[in-house]
Amino acid sequence: MLWEGLHHWTIAAQTLQVLDQLLIVLMLVEILHTVRISIRSHTLITEPFLVVGLIASIRRMLVITLEASTLTKEGSWSVERASIFRASMIELALLGLLVLILVFSITLLRRNALQAKEEEI
Repeated sequence: MLWEGLHHWTIAAQTLQVLDQLLIVLMLVEILHTVRISIRSHTLITEPFLVVGLIASIRRMLVITLEASTLTKEGSWSVERASIFRASMIELALLGLLVLILVFSITLLRRNALQAKEEEI
């Protein structure tokens, strides 16, 4: 995909598509790793699932940004395009809020794990 993008001078669109596919693979690997750890330890660990949610949210933000840039680049602006753009920006804002919540949750989990280890010692 990247080679084709370089050949046709559309490297930005091709790069985002490759990044999108790589993030999907990363999510699948993280889920499989979490399931493997959960099966071995017989406990459910929440942090890897939060990481997968974080990766999925960032992936969706990249896709929305790419769609919005192609939507505004074409030049013809209609009422339908304006409503699609507005909905995309609302979704982007909500995803940004979700990313902040997920990062905060991961941080809290790590702090609690460190405090639990210190109390054991």
